[in-house]
Amino acid sequence: MKIFILLIGLLLLLIVNVKAQLTCEKYFGVSLCNECQKELWNSGQSPSTCTFFNKLFAEVQYDPYTFNYNLTSYDKAVKKACSIEFSCTYEEGKQIWERVEEKCANELTIYVDWSANPSSLDDTVVAPYASLLLFYFAAPEYSSLCHKTSNGELCGIESIRPLVDWLKQEIPEGKVQFSYDFLFAYKEDGTRIKVPMELVTKCGECGKNMMKEYKNWMDQHAVPDPIVKNMFNGSLEAVQEYFSCPILL
Repeated sequence: MKIFILLIGLLLLLIVNVKAQLTCEKYFGVSLCNECQKELWNSGQSPSTCTFFNKLFAEVQYDPYTFNYNLTSYDKAVKKACSIEFSCTYEEGKQIWERVEEKCANELTIYVDWSANPSSLDDTVVAPYASLLLFYFAAPEYSSLCHKTSNGELCGIESIRPLVDWLKQEIPEGKVQFSYDFLFAYKEDGTRIKVPMELVTKCGECGKNMMKEYKNWMDQHAVPDPIVKNMFNGSLEAVQEYFSCPILL
């Protein structure tokens, strides 16, 4: 399956981690946040269940080039997130991401190379896209993350195991960052390693359920324009194929 669950989670770390950062200015490293940065900061602190990923990843420590292969805290966080009542609707999420779209209109016109090393990208440019992805796809993402397999495991836990096993072999020291399209892993010295295609195109039980959730969602609700135009080269078909099975890259 496409590792979209973890992708959005890592993207979210660029938006806001309330426990780790006390102010908008400290997070973005500026003396005064602009309108876009303020909106991103405020959206991350919304009480809406559409922000469930904030609550999930606020409990998982993450630092660049520090990938912890002990997933105990991650597993606990996923289980906790899936145990809460989830009530986010399309309309509720839309209210949040439309404000981001309005306040970050300029940032959402800037080209981003999603295969690049995340350390080379501007947080203020990446974060608006992350916010749109998060709040538009919140409902199908939650359903995918919290779907239980036939063996009783949550997909949010089971789906990343093959990736972690590969990392242990390839980069045992754990000094790694992923490109936001999850096609490449970057070592601390800048070395780029291509992630094996079988890890990102697998259509197992979790993958098939995820494809169904995302397809149904996109059939019912229009995908925000910046996602289509600037992340999928203006092709709605490419967005839909990204969540097909087998996945077309």
